[in-house]
Parts: sequence; C-alpha cells; structure tokens
Amino acid sequence: MHVSLTEMAVTLISLQFRDFLTFFVFWGVLVSAKYQPNIVLIVADDLGWNDVGFHGSDQIPTPNIDALAYNGIVLNRFYVQSTCTPSRSALLTGQYPIRYGFQGWPLRNGENRYLPTHLRTLPDHLKGLGYTTSLVGKWHLGFSYWYNTPIYRGFDTHFGYWTGHIDYFNHTSDGGFAMRRNRHVAWETQNNYATQLFTQVSQETIMKHDYAKPLFLMVSHLAVHAADRNQLLEVPDLVETNKTFGYITDYRRRLFAGMLAELDKSVGAICRTLQDRGVFDNTIILFLSDNGAQNTGTRFDNSGSNWPLRGMKATLYEGGVRVPAVLYYGKLKTNATINNQLMHITDLLPTLYAAAGGNTRDLGTIDGVDQWPTISGGSKSPRSSALLDINEVALHSAVISHGGRYKLVNGSVLNPTFGRDGYYGYDTSLTNNPPYDADLVLDSETNRVIDKGLTKKKLFQTRKKVTIACDHGGGESVSREDTLFLFDLENDPCETKNLADKLPNIVADLSAQLLWYWEVLQPQHCQEPDPNSNPIYYNNTWVPWMEQRPT
Repeated sequence: MHVSLTEMAVTLISLQFRDFLTFFVFWGVLVSAKYQPNIVLIVADDLGWNDVGFHGSDQIPTPNIDALAYNGIVLNRFYVQSTCTPSRSALLTGQYPIRYGFQGWPLRNGENRYLPTHLRTLPDHLKGLGYTTSLVGKWHLGFSYWYNTPIYRGFDTHFGYWTGHIDYFNHTSDGGFAMRRNRHVAWETQNNYATQLFTQVSQETIMKHDYAKPLFLMVSHLAVHAADRNQLLEVPDLVETNKTFGYITDYRRRLFAGMLAELDKSVGAICRTLQDRGVFDNTIILFLSDNGAQNTGTRFDNSGSNWPLRGMKATLYEGGVRVPAVLYYGKLKTNATINNQLMHITDLLPTLYAAAGGNTRDLGTIDGVDQWPTISGGSKSPRSSALLDINEVALHSAVISHGGRYKLVNGSVLNPTFGRDGYYGYDTSLTNNPPYDADLVLDSETNRVIDKGLTKKKLFQTRKKVTIACDHGGGESVSREDTLFLFDLENDPCETKNLADKLPNIVADLSAQLLWYWEVLQPQHCQEPDPNSNPIYYNNTWVPWMEQRPT
C-alpha cells in the first residue's frame, strides 16, 4: 500500500494532537482535583439551639463546635425541616419534601417507603464532578429494596445504619441489628459506642483516601438522638459522666451532656485527622443539626434544649426548625463572621455543588439556592422566603418570607400528644452551672488545628451577638387549626407576639405563598410496617425485605 509523505505527516500531526488532547484532559482533571475542596458535612441528630456553648449556654461545654463557630462562619438563620427523614431528603435533593410526598412523619422501621429513585442526590452530583463520596452513620431514607440504600443513591461507601435510630452499644433498632458496612452486616461492631465508632470510621476514611480525587464525607451521627427502647440515653462511661457533669441535677440532662461531649470530641478528632492527612486547609467543614431537640413527651425524648426558642422537634416554631449551623473553610476571607441571612437546608446541594466547581444550572429546577457567594463573599442571599412545611394530614403549615423577617404559622404541632406550642428545655442560665470556659475553647483540638489567633475578646464578642434573649411574658398559644399566627422574627425571634390582626396584608401575602405550594404538594404515602420486614425472619437483622423471603 502506497502512503504519501503528506498523508504520513497528517497522521503524525493527528496522533500528536490526540496525545496532547489526552494529556490536556488528564492534566485538567489533576488540576481540578487539586483545587476542588474536600467537603466534610457533620450532621448532629436532634441537637437543640441551647445545647451548644456558642449560643450562650454555660451548662454543657462544646469547645470544638464552638471553636469551629468562632473561627468560621456562624449561619445564624439556618432552617431545616422539623423531623429527621424530611430534613435529610431536603438536604440530599435540594427540593422541599412536599414535592415528592416526604413531608410529615419520619420513616418507621419496616415501612415500604423510600426516597423516590428519580431524584438525584448531592453525592450523585458531586460524583459527576470527580468526587469520591462516603456516608458514615444514619441514612433514614428507606431500605425496603437494595436500590433504596446509600450505595445505590450516590454514595460510594456507607458504614452505619439505615434505620432512624439504634442502640448506642448493641446497634439494634426495634429488635433487629442494624449496623452495616455497605451491603454487609457489621456484627463485629457490637459493644462499640456508636459516636466513637462513627468517628473512628470517619478518621479511617480521611486517612486512606487518595486525594487525587476530592472527598465528600457525610458524617451523620446518631448523637444526640435518643437510643433504642431499652435505654434511651446512653453514655460511654457513666462514672465519668456523673463526675464531669455532676452539677447538672436533672439526671437525664446529665446523660445528655455525656452524649453531647462525645459528639463534640468527634468534631475535634475529625479536624485533627484532616490536619494530620495534610488536607485540612483545603476542606470545607459544615456542622449542623437535622432539626431541633425532642425534649419532652415521647419515646424519643432526649432532654435537649431549644431555649429560648418556641417549640421543639416536630413543630414548625423556631425551636423545631432553626438549628445550630457553622461552616469553616480556611481559604475564606469571611471567616470569623456571623451570617444573618436566610438559609434553608435545601440550599446545601446547590451551595456545595457550586463550591466544588459545578455550574448550578446543571442541577435543573430545585428549591435550593446557591448560597456560596453569600457565604464566601458576604453578598446578599438570593433567598427571600422559605417553606418550612405543609402537612396535609396534621393540618399545619408555615412559611418565612420578606427576607426572613415574617413567619406565618397555620395550625398546631405535628402530633399534639407530644409537644405543645410552648417553650421547652428551660433556661439553663438559671441552673447551677460553672462559668463559660473560654480557655477550654482556645485549647480545643479544633482551635489548635485552625490556629488563626482566636482571642477571648473575639470569642465573647461573637458569643454575645448570637445569643438570643427574649421576654417570654405574654406569649400566645397556637392551638387552633383555623388560626393564623404571624411573627416578626427580626424583633421577636422567640415568637411571643401574634401580629396577624395588626398586619393583614402581610398575612395575605404569606397565605398566598402557602396556597401556591399547596398546588404542587404531593400527598404523603405513610404506610404501616410490613410484617414481612420483621428481623426475626432474617437472623434478627434489618434487611431489604422486599427482595428476600422470610425464613
């Protein structure tokens, strides 16, 4: 076969161009991975507003969480859904749960209900940007089929539990063993305290990861949720807890303090491990609670405190939906500040996607908005309103609007048998607590890792600014389903004064917003637990029972 010199030259140039293009693409991936931040998202379970020291409480020291807040950005108006499953679904999808019937009651063990498979999740999107994704801890978004479980919904790996809660030591939930390592039952973990176990696995994940690809690690703690039915509040060392927190006369609150202390240590340990691995400075660390504390009246009362905010978990008052939230990223100029702009948990998907280098237009139509310019540059938040929930079964709803100033609440609590419309968790400043220990914060693992010169003066200045103080006299009960209550959150964050009669135009405006969301609401599909899911049929473990026959 005769090949001309011209053809040979063209072929050679083509091969060189292809090799150059391959090199360029490969180099682009390396450069992208080098500069994309790692993301560590730490989610506490049922942690109340008044349970962290940086919000003004002296009762339970949380030095690592506080250090993250004082050195980073306090997200002071961060809202979530009022219960576990809806909050987690909103976080992972960027969409309000009413759009896919996930509002209302959390998933129960054995219920054939799960996050709809057509919805792409945050880890799904981040994998498209080159991330390795890992979940440690709680899932609570369905497990009746394998394809409902984390490793089929965007996470490369999962160590933890699919259920809504487990025992801290034996890792059972409603009689069935629940701890999993990806698809495998993790029997070997029994008798290890859950908070410490999840911390250890998180540290191993950070240390073993190949940072040629960025890491997204979601640490979804059991703490400080109540445990399984036998012993609701469990600590790793009861003697040490009684010794350390003996000044707390309420015994259940003292146990809660021991649980929270382990959660706080976890934050410090994760920060230290990131530093030891050499990636702390290129890691976004975000800490938040999935909803307010469940502090009275149910099987899962954890003795948390939402004071001075009204309400509790499963209510749409501030105590149920406004939560502690802080972000730290060493490369931000906005660190050591307070962000008072309105944010909602649905915003995390587009915000973290944008921080990772993604174009949020690729996410399609979602409810979340990109808050990264707000967080990283201090620009005005694009969010002017937030739907807190519409529960068409319990007949209650709430929306915040006008840039976060006004809030309309329609109806009462999710379940009137636990939690009314009052104030729970009591004022911890009235108890016999030691004074706030700033030295404990400055000497914390987290602060020593950050090492940005935090001073006591700056610490106390920030703490004072984010501490809410309210006059609770004259607060009105919200108990009639046909009553609208309007609150001015800027001037009355504790929701003590109903302004509905005084501001009818604002009521009409917010009512119209709720009506619009009613038009797109998909009904809840809560089901009774399937008898075939009973762990007794599967070696006393929880399994994707719709794909297995009872034995």
